Amino acid sequence: MAPFPITGRFIGDFVPHLVAVDTDDTWDQIACKIAVHAVGRRIPEPEVSPGYDVLLDGTVMTPDETLGDLLGTRSIPPLQWIDVRFREQVSSNG
Repeated sequence: MAPFPITGRFIGDFVPHLVAVDTDDTWDQIACKIAVHAVGRRIPEPEVSPGYDVLLDGTVMTPDETLGDLLGTRSIPPLQWIDVRFREQVSSNG
């Protein structure tokens, strides 16, 4: 458990934010910490929240893994740019 600063942006917003996260935070928790600065402010809030995807270098992160899990396998510098978007829903009607 250690604080870790990132630069977070909600896709579609023009304002990046310095966000303090923890190495024990899941990617879902990190997404919420970033989204709170944009959704309902400059990004319209959807009627039904689909949840969020976190993208690191264009790769969608697994929602229930932690930042610490990734830091165990890869080096990420402080202030790393992380994007968040609404989770893409898979259509069930073909």
